[in-house]
Amino acid sequence: MKILARLLCILVGALVLSFLVSKVVLAPIGQWYEMNKAQSFDDVSDAFVIALAVQAIFAVAGGWLGDWAFRKWRQKQLDRK
Repeated sequence: MKILARLLCILVGALVLSFLVSKVVLAPIGQWYEMNKAQSFDDVSDAFVIALAVQAIFAVAGGWLGDWAFRKWRQKQLDRK
């Protein structure tokens, strides 16, 4: 049961951080870049690939944060007993 809770925390952390970075940072930057700086479709596709890489990095970081939060939560439970 603990392993399922840990995996759920990792998954939630990865999804939440990835979603926040995508909506708050990457989407506005991508729209600005597409409207003001992109010269061709190749520029837009390159920016899309970079955005996917950034989102993947933040998904991994979010999973790590979810795991860290789970470990802190388990430690507090064990300290109470």
